[in-house]
Amino acid sequence: MTLDSLMSGLIGAVIGGVLTGVFSIIAVNKTEKHNRDSQAEADSRVLKGLLQALHDELESIFERYQETMGVHIESLPEGKPLLTYYPVINDFFTVYNANAFLIGRIENNDLRKSLVRTYILAKGLVDSYRMNNELLSKFEHWHALSAETNNPVHQQYAQDQFDALVTYGTQLKKGHIDVKKCVLDLMRMLHKRGVLHEA
Repeated sequence: MTLDSLMSGLIGAVIGGVLTGVFSIIAVNKTEKHNRDSQAEADSRVLKGLLQALHDELESIFERYQETMGVHIESLPEGKPLLTYYPVINDFFTVYNANAFLIGRIENNDLRKSLVRTYILAKGLVDSYRMNNELLSKFEHWHALSAETNNPVHQQYAQDQFDALVTYGTQLKKGHIDVKKCVLDLMRMLHKRGVLHEA
């Protein structure tokens, strides 16, 4: 074997190795880019599905609420108590609660903030109805006892509970108005982002 053939073999091997390395790097980069693009697309689908599910949850809950109690609270005269029980036993916000960890991945700051605010106010309103139910139960108890015994202490307790219901009625109405506005604003934001439109 001559020196020339050895050198040309060595140069050929080096060039072949360099070309193999370059093409390997290009292939790895393309694979990584494809994986990043696939992951971004999957993340986008997850977030779009989440927004659709949150929309559907809020829309269904709010429509039902508006039909059953919203109309009553809106027609409640100022300074009057809500003397109706509103059964709020369950936590209705299943989609939000199960996916709260994904809310932070929503890139649009205004949309994310609106979602969190709407759900916080809605949950607060649910708690307010629970409290009103409790106050109403106490009022009915003391009112019935007062009617039976004609005892002034029982009458005062009944009056105190009634006054608390009046105050709470005002708070309920304000809470309802705040939640209704937030829900409607959030629905508009979701519609602008194409939540209801098929791609």
